[in-house]
Amino acid sequence: MQVFKVNKAFRVMIIAQFFNNIGSSFFNIVFLIYAAILPNKTLAVTLVAFAEFFPSLLSVVMGNLADKTKNHLRAWSFARLSQAGIFLIVTVILTFWHGRFDSFIALLVLIFFADTIGSYSNLLMTPVSRYILSDDQLQNAMGLEQAVSITVSLIGGFAGVGLLGLLHQDYAAFSLINAFMFIVAWFIMTVNRHHFKQAEAHIETTQRPKPTQPMWHDLKMTFSYVYQDKLFFQLMLLATAVNFIGTSLNGVFNVTLLHEKSLLIGSFGTTVAMFGAIFSTGMLLGSLLPMPFLSHLTTKQLLAVALTGVLGLELVPIIYPNGSVWMLISFVVAYFNAQVNPKFGAILMKRIDQNKLASVSGLLNTFALSSAPVGQLLFLGIANLISPNISWLIMAIVTLMTVVYIILTRQHDIEKVEKTTETSIL
Repeated sequence: MQVFKVNKAFRVMIIAQFFNNIGSSFFNIVFLIYAAILPNKTLAVTLVAFAEFFPSLLSVVMGNLADKTKNHLRAWSFARLSQAGIFLIVTVILTFWHGRFDSFIALLVLIFFADTIGSYSNLLMTPVSRYILSDDQLQNAMGLEQAVSITVSLIGGFAGVGLLGLLHQDYAAFSLINAFMFIVAWFIMTVNRHHFKQAEAHIETTQRPKPTQPMWHDLKMTFSYVYQDKLFFQLMLLATAVNFIGTSLNGVFNVTLLHEKSLLIGSFGTTVAMFGAIFSTGMLLGSLLPMPFLSHLTTKQLLAVALTGVLGLELVPIIYPNGSVWMLISFVVAYFNAQVNPKFGAILMKRIDQNKLASVSGLLNTFALSSAPVGQLLFLGIANLISPNISWLIMAIVTLMTVVYIILTRQHDIEKVEKTTETSIL
């Protein structure tokens, strides 16, 4: 929290991000509810899931565009106002063509564009963040950004559903509120733009002119840039492996609860809600109140600790199916997991050339998330077609292999290698 108090530019940016996240989080759950009342509700809900996930896969393209953008703050402002404009159009459609499947398809396209623009605008601010934050502030700042995102996600669903009830299921009014949130985020940054003048000037003067090349060529160059840094590329592969396992945990968990009644704490809905709240609380506490001794661990070491907890999570339904034990391990896993992302983000900021920050950030997002549907298809398929316990067992084997890999490659730990190099130079 110290960086929030002393760094005015970062404080402005995190408050603007808070309102932007509220708009995104609120409408995600409400749009899902809207899809569920349509005539072809199963298809509609499935399409919503794809529309929400697909923009993340385009992060590498958006990052490349962000790095080529001349004036980052002006482009960011235009992007936020564009999102507000899109939701004003959504409001009109919901007002005059509510409940029709053809208008729903139009809404899907509009929201896809809004989310893609949101990804672009977030990546635009990556080099700005790097300039306004000192090296020793980076990890704390990343932790606070993560805490804001988790807090909004934690309350967003409940608040969104509650607000929709107060509006008597008026989806058009809700969309209008969403547009207003983006305008608030834009206004906060605009009236405080003077805090970012130096950052903007620095980016403009250091930005190297880039020859016009086909998009695929730029993407190939970004991948080659990351691949040449073997230690960093190794971390990217680990993030992909973790996503391959982690994105399936929630789905297999839900299927397991339907089969194993001893894991229930009350009803199915109550158990799911409790586990979600416990995991989010662990992530939030881990982001805001990290244990001091954890700061001495490297990112790979922290990841190994977190994955060991995940291994325990995967073995509970097989060895000792107990809901309370599962919940306790979930909290511990979430707490340690919350320590990993800020450390990884700080490494990214320090190690990557400012002119490539957005491109590499986008590549990492796309690369890591691309493994998610494969993992879900595999593990959820096994859980539904064979047995949840077989799915947990295979997940545990993959997790154990990842932990063993981290241990075997401990001599190639990016932070340890750099620390040893600095010591030898001194």
